[in-house]
Amino acid sequence: MKYISLFLLSIITHIVQASDLPQYGVWCFGKITLDNNVILEGKISYDLKFEAIKVKTDDLVRTYTAENITNFEIFDPIKYRHRKYVAVDHVMKEGYKRKTFFEVLSDGKISILRKSKYVRRPRVTEDYRAPHVYLNAVCRHTYYVYQGDKFVEIEDFVSQVMPMMTSHQEEVTSYVKQCKLKLKAIHEQMRVIHLYNQLTAQPEKSFLLSESMSEE
Repeated sequence: MKYISLFLLSIITHIVQASDLPQYGVWCFGKITLDNNVILEGKISYDLKFEAIKVKTDDLVRTYTAENITNFEIFDPIKYRHRKYVAVDHVMKEGYKRKTFFEVLSDGKISILRKSKYVRRPRVTEDYRAPHVYLNAVCRHTYYVYQGDKFVEIEDFVSQVMPMMTSHQEEVTSYVKQCKLKLKAIHEQMRVIHLYNQLTAQPEKSFLLSESMSEE
């Protein structure tokens, strides 16, 4: 009877805690830039599933979509780092274009964007520490090279992205060998991208947005 009571108590506690969660997941401090260049700062809740953003400023809560926003950034309290997002026109599977949010992992000569989505039926190898958690769901990412308003999905980093760094091939190759990078994990790939973008930096050029520092 004691164990049954404890089990029931744990279920009730879980329900109470779940009901206290904000509708759109975790609220983070951040700011958004609207398409009319108005900047709003406050608490932000990003609904990854429906691509909607709630912004809480003072006692007022507003909801926006990618059609209303140029970019936004938040401080992720779970990953404990800043995240940067831009709204970009993207061709959907149905064949039409619409604005959608991408996280900026690297911004420069080679820009890397990431598209995230929730997938049901979680696996033990997936990352559960995403900033917006749905029950029985995991966050999966697709990575793109973004150049000239065009997306190229990255399926093999070595064969697709490394050849794009020929202008500084010697420095990049030396760095990879010195650091013993296998270039399989995203954080190793991003180290190489950041190096190349620093080597080819053009201070006078305005890029998408300062990148997120991803270790995923």
